[in-house]
Amino acid sequence: MTRVLVSPEAANDLRKIHAYIALELQNPSAAAKAVKDLRESVEALQTFPERGKPLDSVLPVHTPFRYLVCGSYRIFYLTDGNTVEIIRILHTMQDYMKALFS
Repeated sequence: MTRVLVSPEAANDLRKIHAYIALELQNPSAAAKAVKDLRESVEALQTFPERGKPLDSVLPVHTPFRYLVCGSYRIFYLTDGNTVEIIRILHTMQDYMKALFS
């Protein structure tokens, strides 16, 4: 089974997602469900690390990143076959290029 690591930035993304939905949108149950769904998608990468699409399928340049869509979010990660590292978890409306490459 592949080992999954979550970067500090991705862990912070999860906290921000939860806080935004729970506090700003005033929907704690939706916040809990969104985070639960995201965690389940991340855990599923243990058994199938190449489940997501290569990011370079939507970019004109090569990049080693892969991404997985979960609801309104994209989970960006790197894998070498033995380890998956979750780099960021971003809303689909966020500028992922800036978040990943700046």
